[in-house]
Amino acid sequence: MTWRFVEHTAELELELESDSAEHALRDALLAFAELVGPGNGGEPYEPAEHRIDVEGRDLPSVLASWLEELVFLSDTEGLVPEDADLRLDGLRLTGVVRGRRGAPRPIVKAVTLHRLRFRPENGVWRGRVVLDV
Repeated sequence: MTWRFVEHTAELELELESDSAEHALRDALLAFAELVGPGNGGEPYEPAEHRIDVEGRDLPSVLASWLEELVFLSDTEGLVPEDADLRLDGLRLTGVVRGRRGAPRPIVKAVTLHRLRFRPENGVWRGRVVLDV
């Protein structure tokens, strides 16, 4: 499982590569967590857990909706995600996100649809999403 950031003008492009869709989506969470955490200026964190249920019209939109949910939880609940148990059933992603409530860095403004991709290719799940920062 791997993920990396790709330079992009005024935005960050995230590329994902994994052995399963769920692992790729979890890697997207880990990449997002790197951007928004740890925050809080050394103050203690309160553990947090959120159930998620997102859908898309196709697989790439599931990836975008998932990241939009993480941005929303970060902005509204102060969630710095750390891990998740995820299940992708068709075009519906459900599960539980675990993390800490605190003061995440407000670096990600939005998830764009530009160059959005998420699909299996030769036995490997590959994804790409551009984040507006």
